[in-house]
Amino acid sequence: MMNIKNVLLATKRTALEYYRQKHDDPKGVLPSELLAKKKLEHEEHYNSFNNIKKILDKYHVSYQRIYMPYGAYEEYAGRDLVISIGGDGTVLNAAHYIHDKTPLLTVKSEGNSVGALCKIVASQFESTLIKLLDDKYSLESWTRVEGKFGSKSDIALNEIVVARKDFKTASYSMIFNEQCEEQRSSKILISTGAGSSGWYVNAGNMNQKFHPTSRELRFTVSESPVDRDYRMLHGHLYQGDTLEITSLMDFDGCILFDGGDDNNKRIYDFPIGKKLCVKISDKPLSVVIPII
Repeated sequence: MMNIKNVLLATKRTALEYYRQKHDDPKGVLPSELLAKKKLEHEEHYNSFNNIKKILDKYHVSYQRIYMPYGAYEEYAGRDLVISIGGDGTVLNAAHYIHDKTPLLTVKSEGNSVGALCKIVASQFESTLIKLLDDKYSLESWTRVEGKFGSKSDIALNEIVVARKDFKTASYSMIFNEQCEEQRSSKILISTGAGSSGWYVNAGNMNQKFHPTSRELRFTVSESPVDRDYRMLHGHLYQGDTLEITSLMDFDGCILFDGGDDNNKRIYDFPIGKKLCVKISDKPLSVVIPII
């Protein structure tokens, strides 16, 4: 039974908050119709967030809030439950700080958020909380991908990408299944099941989505030169497999964990000669699945 007494609410930064932080007056950079839309999205998110807090108070569940993209491992440690409130970016940000079996409940807070990783919408929160308190839930172990490079390592819920920071042609060598090959491409992407509905599909792998609990990774090479007959454009990694990638880039080589956008600073330099070893992480993410 889940003992829910110490909850962390991991909430997103809305687009309106982003523009307010970057610009003195968002009116100067956004057309009026788009600004009005962002204000409505902002209001919907905070209505959802405030309603979730009221519901937790109603059921005497104590909580604290962390505001994406900020966070620290110690703020997530020792929690009975972490609740991400936002969209997929919020899920990825929260997952970054959970390296143990702390369960994560993923809530989509407003209609225009991308929520492929969100198991419920905000309007379902009270019924979901009741189910959790009544022990009517299951936990799924979502596979994560681990990358080690030099003395550093990191894990990602969706994918690891090797590219150049300007996304011009990247060059690298790969070793996989006792084969070695040098390649040039726009990027190489190593995806989990959770990530297979996002960047992996958009990289040309339509109809190849796989379940987040699947204990496998899949890699794909994007936009390689048409005159190169590469053998290792796609592949599957299972438990115990390792994909080794060595940078052949004189400058701007990088490794991105879960996108590396403005909300996610996990972008690492990948200079010539540095090696990246990729495998299935031994730290899956525990995700709450309410029983309907």
